[in-house]
Amino acid sequence: MNTSNVSYLISFILIALAGISLWACDPWELPNKKTKRECITPSGNLAVQIQQQKVDFSITNTTGTIDQISWDFGNGSSTATTGMTVSYTYPAPGTYTVKVTLTNTCNQPITLIREVNVSNAVAPTVTLQPATDLTTGTAKIQMAITSNGNATITQYGICYSKTNPPTPGVDPTIPISGSLAINTSVPFSLTGLEANTVYYVLSFATNAATKTGTSNVQSFRTGIFPSVSVTGNPTAGVSTATINFVVNNAGNPAAASYGVLYSSTSNPPTIDNSGPGVTVGNASAGGNTAVNLTNLLPNTTYYCRPYAKLASGEIVYGDTVSFKTQADPLAEGLVAYLPFTNGSLLDVSGNSNHANGAGGPGFTADRRGVLNSAILFNGKSNYIYLSDNASLRPDALSISLWVKPGIVEEKMQIYNKSNFADSQNEMYSSTMSPTTVSGNRDPEMTISTDIKQNSNCQPVVGWQTFSTSIPMDLTWHHIVFTYAGRSARMYIDGALRYSTNELPASTIDQCPGGDLRFGAQLLNYPQYFNGAMDEIRIYRRSLSASEVQTLYNQ
Repeated sequence: MNTSNVSYLISFILIALAGISLWACDPWELPNKKTKRECITPSGNLAVQIQQQKVDFSITNTTGTIDQISWDFGNGSSTATTGMTVSYTYPAPGTYTVKVTLTNTCNQPITLIREVNVSNAVAPTVTLQPATDLTTGTAKIQMAITSNGNATITQYGICYSKTNPPTPGVDPTIPISGSLAINTSVPFSLTGLEANTVYYVLSFATNAATKTGTSNVQSFRTGIFPSVSVTGNPTAGVSTATINFVVNNAGNPAAASYGVLYSSTSNPPTIDNSGPGVTVGNASAGGNTAVNLTNLLPNTTYYCRPYAKLASGEIVYGDTVSFKTQADPLAEGLVAYLPFTNGSLLDVSGNSNHANGAGGPGFTADRRGVLNSAILFNGKSNYIYLSDNASLRPDALSISLWVKPGIVEEKMQIYNKSNFADSQNEMYSSTMSPTTVSGNRDPEMTISTDIKQNSNCQPVVGWQTFSTSIPMDLTWHHIVFTYAGRSARMYIDGALRYSTNELPASTIDQCPGGDLRFGAQLLNYPQYFNGAMDEIRIYRRSLSASEVQTLYNQ
């Protein structure tokens, strides 16, 4: 065979092999020009939108080649589409497993599966009753669920706002989780509201199908606070004052009671720091009511404040006014005055002889029943003291105080001026001790008062002692000791009980350095006082009998 024939034969064989190769490849598109189709595996997401029992299905985020979609709705019904969406209405509520198969001619199917929950649920219906029991800061309101919307209630409650309409979850909301029987009334209490303010409120309920129903919006106005004031200038005496109390507005709801607070230390006075004050009865809107303030300190500025108390216990205050009491005619020569008003240890004489507490003394009611207005000692560990200075070492002396001892079983110190640690620098002292009585006599106690003369400031020696007895009756007693020159007097409850004009010297020993203590003697022999004291006054002169009587009657 020649070279030309061989070339033809080889060419024929190659063409034949190429034809077989093309026939074996699959797939081909016919007719026209035969070319190979490029298929990409399909993919996508099955999205649903549920409207009760109707569901709109769609294939989103698709990729690859999709020629047909087979829809299996999970209840035996199915369909096929070439489009990406289909709608189907289920004949009954329930949970169904939906299968959607994406296919192409390249035989590359993929199945998407999703559960759908369909129901015939609608939004619940609720009602709301008008607000009741309105106060300045609270209200009560009731709601009920009249239909659950064909699904179990999962949450219900009320929502309120100063703007209309209120939005649950955004505005103040009181939600309750769980179900509620149909037509069952549920009360709610709204607190922390602003006075004299319009509020809008609605009730709501949500069921298991996440359907929420709301009531019509209702509105209410909270109450208004009462208004009180003091008119004009208070009229002040030495220990009393009169003010004009006025109810400008009784409020809605009306105040349950009225009163006046006053204090010489707290500005403004409040129920907490100055209560309870004076109760004002028979006050009416627009009228003046004269209110008397008693047991005031002389020559002292007071802060006075009217108030109204609501039934809820809330206090509404008026403006604070001030006044000053007149000077005390018994203020001459006064170097220290401790009234203990409002639990204070301050000296109000103007000489800054303020008391200091040791061991934690307390406070109790004074002889008039005013709380926290007398010092209270436990008889075991506490007392008060005034630091030594020249004003507490006068040439003439008067000490006035009220005492209410407990049972006196052993000697107790009323006051003592000396060094607490070692008894040095003694000047004057007073004690209380049980008295031995005979027969059927009631128990008594002995009051002794001492001053130092001719001692050269040596401990123990030089005491001049004056004593008298009084009943041990656990009540308040007024004790006054006076000294000048060679004379000394002791008064009990306004009556002279001891008197002498024959002291051995005409002066009291001047022994600087010792503090003046009330309620204790010395460190090693403390003789702590058990009971209460009040109205401690110290003078640098001897008071007269009439002045003592005035103090007793105050």
